[in-house]
Amino acid sequence: MTADASTKRRAYIEPVIRTIAGGFVFACGALIYLKPEWSWLWISILLFVGFNLFQSGLTTFCMMEKLLKKMHFRSELDEIRNLSKANAEAEARAAFYDTLGLLNEVVIELAPDGTLVFLSDHWLKLLGSERHSNARFLGLPFVAFINNHDHSAIEDLLKTLLNGERDTMSMRFRMQRDDHQEHWVEGKFALYWKQGQVQGVRGVLRDVTETHVQEKRISHMATHDALTGLPNRIYLDDRIDEEIRRAGVTGSKFALLFIDLDNFKQINDLHGHKSGDQLLKEVGNVLRSSLRSTDVLARWGGDEFVMLLPFAEDADVPRKVAGELMHKLRLSLETKYRDTFVTLSVGIAVYPEDADTGEALLVQADKALFYAKSQGRNNIQLFADLQTSAAGYEDVDMTSRFVAAVKQGQLQVYYQPVMDAADHCSIVGVEALARWHDEKYGWVSPATFIPLAENLGLINEVGRQVLDHALSHFSQCSGRCADLKLAVNISTRQLMSADFYPLLTAMVERYGLKPGQIKLEITESIALQGIEQARGYLKKLSDAGFTLSLDDFGTGFSSLSHVHELPFDEIKIDISFVRRIKTPEGRILVKTIVDMGHAMQLVLVAEGVEDSETATILREMGVEMLQGYYFSHPMPKEGCADFITRLQSAPFAAVS
Repeated sequence: MTADASTKRRAYIEPVIRTIAGGFVFACGALIYLKPEWSWLWISILLFVGFNLFQSGLTTFCMMEKLLKKMHFRSELDEIRNLSKANAEAEARAAFYDTLGLLNEVVIELAPDGTLVFLSDHWLKLLGSERHSNARFLGLPFVAFINNHDHSAIEDLLKTLLNGERDTMSMRFRMQRDDHQEHWVEGKFALYWKQGQVQGVRGVLRDVTETHVQEKRISHMATHDALTGLPNRIYLDDRIDEEIRRAGVTGSKFALLFIDLDNFKQINDLHGHKSGDQLLKEVGNVLRSSLRSTDVLARWGGDEFVMLLPFAEDADVPRKVAGELMHKLRLSLETKYRDTFVTLSVGIAVYPEDADTGEALLVQADKALFYAKSQGRNNIQLFADLQTSAAGYEDVDMTSRFVAAVKQGQLQVYYQPVMDAADHCSIVGVEALARWHDEKYGWVSPATFIPLAENLGLINEVGRQVLDHALSHFSQCSGRCADLKLAVNISTRQLMSADFYPLLTAMVERYGLKPGQIKLEITESIALQGIEQARGYLKKLSDAGFTLSLDDFGTGFSSLSHVHELPFDEIKIDISFVRRIKTPEGRILVKTIVDMGHAMQLVLVAEGVEDSETATILREMGVEMLQGYYFSHPMPKEGCADFITRLQSAPFAAVS
């Protein structure tokens, strides 16, 4: 039998014996009392002792107990009470541990020195351990079970708590598991107090690996491109900001390489969009394989990529890296795409020389890229080099300003009258002409910004804005002359877009106009789309009532047979022929065009009429309508309205 069991047994037996003895002595005293011949002294002693013995076995408040306590002796009753209290605490603690075992969380207690003093049941599961008892872990440092990468963070947390700087703290960290798998744990820790003294730290640990992995997956999706797996703009912007902060501390530099894949549209057209997507993946892999640990490659969008490239003092590093990328890409892809020459154009901007913010640096790199493409593609341009070439720099700068103007709807529409050749006082229509005024470059010629719009893919948007403004203005002044026609230039690309016809008819209807009031001027390049396809587009417009004019005739690629097969209503003689009409050769050429047009029953319009003599010659040749500076320069809508009013009330006066 153990010592604890013996002590417990004696604690229960002794009060019973004491009670029986007291009762026996008390009984003896009673018998002596019944015998008068016995001495009263003995009777009193026996009664007193027997009563106290009996009482001490029944109650804790006897005189003897109190006397023993005052003399600092431990009584049997104290032992009984302490044992009962210990038993109750043990039972409560056992019930508490059983309750902890029902939870998925792990409860731990740490001594002030960071060693483990208590662990709940799920500790082994958290470690992925096959050991059978938590006891073998007690006394070991808690940080011994933390992943090396998180050691210092946990040590700092415990130090902060034990120093009294915080009462509670939370942290997410990794456990050092037996299976070597990365498991993330979320821990909440608090100081453990007892009787006003810090006993250590208590914590609750919860496995959050699934949650952590899901959060990382969502974060990756938000910051990476779905097709190539490369970082996207959001990620790149953050890294650029980080690099700017680092450069501010260390004085280092970095470059942004704006990379564009040349001839990507040809890949899509020849092989389909799936092949195009596959090409983008392969390009991304080739570029990614060339990265250093400090570099970042992101997909900017479409077939454009951006590389963040930190470097030291050698300013030629970005150009060298770009050249290596171009060479590596060509070697990697030339065997797969034999029918297409896959190349790169690269624009480079350097921090802080070219810009001091991430956004401005991207703009400068984009300008350099545009200049690289304008130089024939498959080459590298630095923004710093552009500034030494005024023309090149101006082209890039103007392009960016033009894009901004289109996006902000800053294009204007001017109008030039079209006059009746037989009666110079009679206006038969007006031509809507796009105009762009820039704060830096002033009035920019359409000969400059229209090709820009074509190259940038903005021509449809430019055409839509011009058409909308022109129809709106024309609807306000056409009532002054019911026979007026509004001529609008339509690019081939605009005409061929699927939404052009419904857009045009909807606009005309919205502004209360009729198709017969609208003349669509279309260049000869329409014939390059194929006669059958071109005829289909034009016939649909003609059947709707729109007048069709062949613009700039004689300068394009069409032949007379093509013109004859398409449903045009008139031919517009290009200004280059009109300006030579005073020479014998020029006059013969214009006369030939007029005669052929009349033979095909087409109306003739001559543009570029700048003096009375030219107007007279064209009228004598049979040209029906004239247009040019001799009659009026292009005017804003208010000036055009006044011009029409003056014609109706006064004889015509040429405007020089």
